[in-house]
Amino acid sequence: MARVKKHKVDFGGGRVLALPYRLLVHPAFDNLSPKAIAVLIKLGRNYNGRNNGDLSCTTSTMAKGKGMDAKTLASALAELIEAGLIVRTRENQKGGREHGRARCALYAITWAAIDDCPGKDLEVRPGPPTFKFI
Repeated sequence: MARVKKHKVDFGGGRVLALPYRLLVHPAFDNLSPKAIAVLIKLGRNYNGRNNGDLSCTTSTMAKGKGMDAKTLASALAELIEAGLIVRTRENQKGGREHGRARCALYAITWAAIDDCPGKDLEVRPGPPTFKFI
């Protein structure tokens, strides 16, 4: 008879954003500002295990809970990209040709593999994680 593995933490059966311990003690994470950590977690809550590369980060998606203005969001995203914790997978396109709508930029977390996201026109190919742990 197989033994059922019991976890020490009950996640409630929902999705879980895994932040590896090696990431949490890495200097790239340790040196982040509080606003960048907040954006990273809010960006990561959209990750479902199959959509890395298709994570949007707009002022409206960040408005849940404590809001964030566009300048603060832009500087936090730039800080996360510079730290190597996220990568932009599609540039934003203002005045896009498709149906006359603009398209937002998309991102991926770098400690997980980038997924194939059909129809999203990603500029980064699907592939293995790119974050370098020490």
